[in-house]
Amino acid sequence: MAFECRFRLCDALHRTKDIYDVQAKTENVSLPDRIEGKPHSHALVDYTGEYANPEIGNTVVKLQEDGSLFMKVRTFESKLEHYHYESFKGRNVADATADGNHRLFFENLPTVLEKARVEGGIPGMSVAIMHKGRLVFAQGFGRRNIKDPFTTKAFTATAVGELVAEGKVDWDITPVSQYLPEFQLKDPVLTSQLTFADLLSHRTPFPYIDVAWFRNEQPRRKLIKQLRYLDMPSKLPRDVNYNNVMYAVAGEAAANVAEISYTELIKTKIFDPLGLKDAGLSQAEMAKRSNYAVPYYAATFADARSGIYTEGYMDQIPMSDAPAGDIYMNVLDLVKWGGVIMNEGELEGKQVLSKRSVQETLKPHNVFLDDERRPGFAPTTGYGFGWILDSYKGHAIMSHGGGNPGYRSMLAFLPDDDLVLAFLSNIEVTNLPGSILYYMADELLNLPKTEDWIDDVAVKRTQETYKVRGGNENGDFPDRIEGTRNNHALVDYTGEYSHPVFEKIVVTLQEEGSLFMKIRTLETKLEHYHYESFKGHVEDFSARGNVFFTFFTGSNGRVESVEATLVLDSGPEVYKKMETSKQ
Repeated sequence: MAFECRFRLCDALHRTKDIYDVQAKTENVSLPDRIEGKPHSHALVDYTGEYANPEIGNTVVKLQEDGSLFMKVRTFESKLEHYHYESFKGRNVADATADGNHRLFFENLPTVLEKARVEGGIPGMSVAIMHKGRLVFAQGFGRRNIKDPFTTKAFTATAVGELVAEGKVDWDITPVSQYLPEFQLKDPVLTSQLTFADLLSHRTPFPYIDVAWFRNEQPRRKLIKQLRYLDMPSKLPRDVNYNNVMYAVAGEAAANVAEISYTELIKTKIFDPLGLKDAGLSQAEMAKRSNYAVPYYAATFADARSGIYTEGYMDQIPMSDAPAGDIYMNVLDLVKWGGVIMNEGELEGKQVLSKRSVQETLKPHNVFLDDERRPGFAPTTGYGFGWILDSYKGHAIMSHGGGNPGYRSMLAFLPDDDLVLAFLSNIEVTNLPGSILYYMADELLNLPKTEDWIDDVAVKRTQETYKVRGGNENGDFPDRIEGTRNNHALVDYTGEYSHPVFEKIVVTLQEEGSLFMKIRTLETKLEHYHYESFKGHVEDFSARGNVFFTFFTGSNGRVESVEATLVLDSGPEVYKKMETSKQ
């Protein structure tokens, strides 16, 4: 991109300056005919300074050591050469560094990404690339996708790191229960062992209980108090045991120490210092923006590729486990955040985050014990505090993805190559975010191309993910025994069934004579399966799939409990009938 800059001096002393005109022109658009032999009127130093313009932002002009002018506006930089009179011309440094293959790559990138979006069944997405401190690419594709939820774990870990830098908490000495007394587990020894480092690196034996917190309007502190009733191993795991609830505990503990809400913690420790003005928490808040991304869902891969989507809703119920994944922002803020972390807390020459704490989040504190690794990747993948640590063809990569109903995100950076990639989409089922990272690395770093990351990897894996998800939604039920019947009248199964952590399931008898179950906003009709077992199917934009109930009879001959397998990959849990427990 070529630039023409024309200067106008605003007072007699020639000290107060203002931009008269800054025009960006493509390479194919010619500049005005040059008038030879017309020098500029002032010494070059007189043109230096900061020029204000409300439309394009401030432009800074400096005098270089070699005696030439140099300008910068936002991420565009250029040496300025005299053209004629008060006019100077230049070329964006980012363009200059994109000569040859790289320049062709960026010219073709919109076409490549749009094709990947369509063939991968993505309604809308946005991609941003920052290279060597400059935003070299940022574009949206398809249906509106400006602000999306993004994985929040790194933000939570960074906020904790700021408190560590302030001397208010430590990473791996003091148990979290001392920072948040409500956090007590059934095993007091385990409670006394778990530190911020354990929670933030997924180094706990805590079970997966996301359904217990799904669309739960109870205060987070109350839900944390209920964790003491859960059974779990007393020994810490030897590898990553991924858990969103533990991040919620870490975030709440940090907020408690800071004596503010979690939302205020993230705002004051991260959003404000970094100038992330378009970032926030909760879908309800995101929906107040005029340019938020609408979430979508496709039943099958064929539907997704054909553009057949179900439009979701903006959940007005705040996420109970918000510290694990409830932040939203646009792709420009996202790539900016990635650049600050890659530069160990530095933004435009200023240390806005604790360097030592950021470094700690990027160290391996746990590992993924994968069955096998593909050629070109590290033999073992590490996990820091909110970051996955890997390497690709000899280049270190720090990354993390995120997924909420109707959304998928990914942020990655290669610190040794000064490269940051941000990706947002408004559909959850897609494998493009992870694959596109390696496609970009191959192209921008001139690495040997060993796989077709878009067609052979991203598209095919997305198709496989749809198949797996379809199987999960159909449930893994025992073989049905035909010709059996339930032992009680249907009305005997009705009532409220409680669990100290998963809370309450209500079973009612409908007018047409069928059972109906509801747990918070999830509900379904129950059909007899065999003996005392019933099945149903939950169909909600945020959670869908089969449920399986098996009722048990007490010694008094009455139904006293139900073993329920719900959606969201939750294992069977026993709920006691409340009327029975009172007798």
